[in-house]
Amino acid sequence: MDDISKWLILLLAAAVTFPSGSQTARADQKPAEQKLAEPSAMPYITLLDDFKLYASDKTKPNEILGSISAYQSVKLAPIESDRLLDITRMDKVPVETWLGKAWINLKEGAYKYGQLQKQEQTLTLLDLQTPLYDSRMKVTGYSLSPQQVQAVASIDACDPYTPCRTSAKWHLIATSWLGEQWIRSEHYAEYYEGVGQPVDGMIPIARESEVYSLPFEKPLADEPKLPPQVLKPVEKYTRQARMVPPSVWYQVETPNGLRWIRCSDDYGLGIEGLEQVDRKLDIPVSFHYYQTPLAFSSDPNKTAGEQPAQTVQVIGKKGSWYFTVSEGVGKWINPSMEIASRLTGDFEQDAKLGVQLSSERLELTGSSIGFDIPYVENQPAEKWLTFTPQTVTASRVWKSPNGESWYYIHTWQGAKWVKP
Repeated sequence: MDDISKWLILLLAAAVTFPSGSQTARADQKPAEQKLAEPSAMPYITLLDDFKLYASDKTKPNEILGSISAYQSVKLAPIESDRLLDITRMDKVPVETWLGKAWINLKEGAYKYGQLQKQEQTLTLLDLQTPLYDSRMKVTGYSLSPQQVQAVASIDACDPYTPCRTSAKWHLIATSWLGEQWIRSEHYAEYYEGVGQPVDGMIPIARESEVYSLPFEKPLADEPKLPPQVLKPVEKYTRQARMVPPSVWYQVETPNGLRWIRCSDDYGLGIEGLEQVDRKLDIPVSFHYYQTPLAFSSDPNKTAGEQPAQTVQVIGKKGSWYFTVSEGVGKWINPSMEIASRLTGDFEQDAKLGVQLSSERLELTGSSIGFDIPYVENQPAEKWLTFTPQTVTASRVWKSPNGESWYYIHTWQGAKWVKP
């Protein structure tokens, strides 16, 4: 055999041996260990039937360790953390028991994720019909009219690691004719006690508002409506729903005690943080009223008709927006925006709107921005002018109705307004 033939044989052997050795090395490697979730991240599950306990997730008959009785909550044993989002879709789950870790097959009975809270309480049902569910949370076809019932336990309606828009609970109640039954409701009198959220600042009431004893009940026809005004609510209750705006309710003080009012989505949901003012604003230009304190080009919230220059009495303030009552309806105006949009750069004309001459020296920074008009909102970003740190001299100054001082300077891109 010549030398060339020997080299060909060696190369062929190497080509066969190296892949084989490489595959063997990969087969010997241990798979990466999956990280288990922390015990505190594991939810509870409430068993509504008796369940068998198994030694493994195979849940075979010869693996039965014992059983666990219905109507108790058990904590799930840690599983791989990347499986938590799918936990409610698992048929077989590990649980912590007096026997240690064991498995249950959820197909063997009824259950509800969450921890059962055993506590007696009286519930005053308000819905015209509250459906009844049996011990396994299956609908019975029966329902309850508005009345007081005695609950003995409850469990959250939402499942863990699952998007949920409700704060409702399942309540186990005692009935005289069907024994213990489940109800699921967000509308009972006691639910609204302490469920409200604090509100920062004041809120506007844009139209005459009916008052309610509780959210979602009928308005109190024998009590006067609240007129448009600015007031401080006691608390707020919000109920989320799919595909529709949320329902926003405020609890307020009235001459007849605490009452609830509902926000109309026509006038902005949840407008809060107002400052109460009592001030007359001189608006030297024509302007528009708005239903909400937002303004865009072709804004659908802009009310029809341009208003002539006038003095307006305002009762509330949020940023550069002011709340006023006109013709019995609460409306919003923005004098700073209206005046700023009419400044042309012609000093003779602009002076009539409050622009004055200036020679003030200004220290601009990297965060300073120049605008075509002295108003920030709704200015297209492509027209902003940024600066390097420098000192400039302003030729004019304008103080907005909102109390902000704007300065007129000359730049390489023409005249701009800045607010140091």
